[in-house]
Amino acid sequence: MAIFMLNVSNRSNPMITITRPTLLLNEKQCKINIQRMVDKANRLNVQLVPHFKTHQSSEIGEWFRAFGIGSITVSSVKMAEFFARSGWSNITVAFPFNMHEIPAVNKMLEQHVNLTLFVVNTEVVQRLNEELTAPVNLFIEMDAGYGRSGVATEDIAKVKELVALIEAGSMTNLYGLYCHPGNTYHTNSVEEIKGIWAGVIKKMLAVKTALGVAGESLKIRVGDTPGCALVEEMEGVDEIGPGNFVFYDLVMNYLDVCAESDIAVVMACPVVAKNENRNEIIIHGGAVHFSKDHLFAANEEKFFGEVVVLEEEGWSPIVEGIKLVSLSQEHGVLRASAEVFEAIEIGDVLGILPIHSCLTANLMKSYTTLNGQEIKHLESF
Repeated sequence: MAIFMLNVSNRSNPMITITRPTLLLNEKQCKINIQRMVDKANRLNVQLVPHFKTHQSSEIGEWFRAFGIGSITVSSVKMAEFFARSGWSNITVAFPFNMHEIPAVNKMLEQHVNLTLFVVNTEVVQRLNEELTAPVNLFIEMDAGYGRSGVATEDIAKVKELVALIEAGSMTNLYGLYCHPGNTYHTNSVEEIKGIWAGVIKKMLAVKTALGVAGESLKIRVGDTPGCALVEEMEGVDEIGPGNFVFYDLVMNYLDVCAESDIAVVMACPVVAKNENRNEIIIHGGAVHFSKDHLFAANEEKFFGEVVVLEEEGWSPIVEGIKLVSLSQEHGVLRASAEVFEAIEIGDVLGILPIHSCLTANLMKSYTTLNGQEIKHLESF
């Protein structure tokens, strides 16, 4: 295949020398993805409070700031501490609050960080009011059908109990209602994603209405990349908090949430061996680099990534006839057609688009841009 005539090696980009699994970042595409979501939020008159759990990088955070973003979402108190040190002062921790981390929250409050936390039960609200040294804002996390965490939108009595307790407390301010419709990640069509969102908005507004006067000033925030990227009808939603859109990945591409060309990260993995009997190619790139998230091919075979050819300005479209079909800790196994198998040589460096960029980024702990610059990740500090 002519596409492999350059030996798919480090020579494809003279700015980068790849010796081991490396997560490459297309900075230009990443910024395009940010701009697109900022523009959409402005067009629909909702506030974008992006989730930084995907990139977890202070430097990429500054790219968001350049687009006018002033408030962010994170998935842990540890991540909040990291971004507070990076100068962010308005942070939502989008995870049911762990009461054991109240001392860490108090330290950030002393540094005048404006924190918004998630609550789903009365025990945590009581502990916050007993042990906090300064007030925090609270979201009541709602479950509108995803079934992971949150108070069921049908359980108005539980919501009212939380509202009363929060409003009675001296250290808790009720900010709003939050929902993550993660079931959009398991859909089969764009219309199904839009339908889930329509249902979520309807249920969230019903909860807000049921709260009467207490609900009038509450913000409604919804956060998931499929819905935030595709839905145009957001009447009633005040804020959105997507995260994956900064990089996108194969899941988003397979859901028709993004184009293949929107994916802004790729794993560069050296070829270390070939097995002629099985038309299999071994790369250095395993579960500790990709995670074990997977998709299914048309033949129902499980796979863990798609192959591209690395180029100076990025990478090629997906190469047909080859997929990453198996992962061990450090090993990755590519199964290829005879033609593709023959074209790849030991020592080549292949690009693998990740199934789930959030997990891959978390495992790799740093990025290398196409001009060879290293960008660090929270876990590398």
